Amino acid sequence: MNRLRCSTASDGPRPLRSARAGLAGVRAALIAALLALTPMMRAQEPPSVIVDTDMLTDCDDAGALAVLHALADAGEVRILGIVLNGIDTHGKHGAVVSAIDTYYRRGGLPIGVSRRTAATSPSKASSYSEAVFAEFPHDGLLDRERPDAVGVYRRLLAAAPDHQVTIISIGFLTNLDDLLNSPGDASDARDGLALVRAKVAGLSVMGGTYPAGKAYNFSFGGAGAAAQAVIAAWPDATAPVVFSGFELGGAIITGTHYQQAPASPMRRCYELAYDALRKGRPSWDPTAVLQGVRGLSHGGVTYWTLHIGGSNQLDAQGGNAWSGEPQRRHGYLVPALEPRALAALLDELMTRPPGAVAAPPPPPPPPTPPAPR
Repeated sequence: MNRLRCSTASDGPRPLRSARAGLAGVRAALIAALLALTPMMRAQEPPSVIVDTDMLTDCDDAGALAVLHALADAGEVRILGIVLNGIDTHGKHGAVVSAIDTYYRRGGLPIGVSRRTAATSPSKASSYSEAVFAEFPHDGLLDRERPDAVGVYRRLLAAAPDHQVTIISIGFLTNLDDLLNSPGDASDARDGLALVRAKVAGLSVMGGTYPAGKAYNFSFGGAGAAAQAVIAAWPDATAPVVFSGFELGGAIITGTHYQQAPASPMRRCYELAYDALRKGRPSWDPTAVLQGVRGLSHGGVTYWTLHIGGSNQLDAQGGNAWSGEPQRRHGYLVPALEPRALAALLDELMTRPPGAVAAPPPPPPPPTPPAPR
């Protein structure tokens, strides 16, 4: 089980000089303990995950799904399904997800697409969906032919054991807004908020800038209102939220390793978006997936610490700021490992062949014999 290292809104540990200070310390310790019981720390059983991606202009969504599948191949995660937010004006971004799933021999995974219109959802042309649709095997469906993302969410959550699902959001929060406001249906009589409260163990969100700022996933194309509503209404008492900020993934450049990799949907995405095959691309979404599956550390290596104490406050335009009050089960990631080391780890996962499991590290060299006297 991973060890949890947290920072709080204070500058560091201080002497307990009053009952008030003692209560504040206890409160911070309780928050840390509660957070530690969720996806920040992992038991033996691999987490069950639903990923919510926009899969539009940026290629790091494709890299994030590659990381997810590689971790599934290693037995570290169970993928329940993938839902898409935003609107691809080509109508084919669901096929990119299907092509990646098919590449990793998981072509039967459930895929849902947002039913919002451009009036209430970010909308743009995917950089790569037409090419991937034409060049790689997939299920052949256009976005309009796919099931509703909220229906897929509800079906997967209803079938899952209580408090066992991790949701990883690497796009806009419009699907989650629709899920929280959904009525009961044939899958489950409970409304969306009650269903999430019963089934979800934690939410990992790529979005925002910390401690304050404004970033794409919370703000582009009118996404701010949905992001604000989701974070305000999310039941963090039962499903804590970890935020992976724009500044975190921005320092971790990956993707150029695909130059030496065989043809794949992911390689094609990096080739077509932002010249990322040659230049590399920030790892905003792969970082969030790695945290959502492995938590703060893995195999004795600490990737991040978690800043807690307070909560993330959003405005309707998608700006965010960390506030000392109110106290909620929110945390944001703080780097603990050098960006180049995390980039090497992510690149290896992103380009790992389907079905492969990483080789164990080589044994340490034998000790040097003492010099003769």
